[in-house]
Amino acid sequence: MAEQDPQFEQRKRDHIRIALDSKAQSEAPAGFESIELLHEALPDLDFSDIDLRTKFQNHVLSVPFFISSMTAGHEHGEEMNRRLAVFSQERGLLMGVGSQRKELQNGTAAQEWKKIRSEAPRAVLLGNLGMAQLIESGTEPVLRLIENLQAAGIFIHLNPLQEVLQLEGTPRFKGGLRALEALVKASPVPVIVKETGSGFSRPTLERFQNAGVAAVDVSGRGGTHWGRVETLRINETDWRSQSGSVFADWGVSTVQSMMNAKELSLRYQLWASGGVRNGLDVAKLTALGAEMVGLAQPWLQAVMSPEPMTALATLADRIEYELKVALFCTGSRTPSELREKWTWRKL
Repeated sequence: MAEQDPQFEQRKRDHIRIALDSKAQSEAPAGFESIELLHEALPDLDFSDIDLRTKFQNHVLSVPFFISSMTAGHEHGEEMNRRLAVFSQERGLLMGVGSQRKELQNGTAAQEWKKIRSEAPRAVLLGNLGMAQLIESGTEPVLRLIENLQAAGIFIHLNPLQEVLQLEGTPRFKGGLRALEALVKASPVPVIVKETGSGFSRPTLERFQNAGVAAVDVSGRGGTHWGRVETLRINETDWRSQSGSVFADWGVSTVQSMMNAKELSLRYQLWASGGVRNGLDVAKLTALGAEMVGLAQPWLQAVMSPEPMTALATLADRIEYELKVALFCTGSRTPSELREKWTWRKL
């Protein structure tokens, strides 16, 4: 049965409010402190030589970090996504939109993306839908989501912990790999699998080797924890709130998820997110093999600020500068040259 719009929209509003609360952030580290980039005291390049440009399909992007999927389908979602899309177009950033789930149940929801596209026709946008919704809906409706957004690719997000702790959750994942393979075969754009803050074990990463996906975003533990978010939505007197707190730091850290992937000869690109807060974090994940690095909560804070466009520009400038500093001080002209220029830090 389709979820009623008021209930759906209230949950999305809750998510935005709680995601900005420090209580929703994992207390278990993402693992960045264990990675040290190798300092080069005499880099054979000028700071102006550094080139952060990267490609996604036929699109040239200004930087290898992107606006990760956040929210959609509620009264504030359209304006937030409009601002983010306009900004991503201006700056040449890749952007993942919030979940398009509401569009499966309400055809008029597609108008939101048409309005956004009218203002940001050149933005490189990635669609987004949960695995449970892909399994339930099948391939054809998802292809319409791609078309409505004019998406350059689509995220299929995996969130079993969130779904099972959410009061209105749909923890139905049986047949997920088959559904994913069917979508890959039918989709005109790349399909990217991502977690939502709980990371990946090596066996799970291996399961995608023959699925034909273009990339896997590890989205590890260390940032906004959706188990915490859903638990904070439950009244503290409810026993389910107590159960949720048991899983407050569940998952595989971002760095450990990356190391799990490094043990494999991947047939897909490796992307990374989860607790990324600055350009040095981006550099470390790039050094570990990430082709693209996503941030969500910092963009959310910026777009919710009183001067959102200024805040977004300041954030992007800062992350870009910090990434360039990391490249310069390792003697790397491009992000790809960071590969293997790291070691384990002795803690």
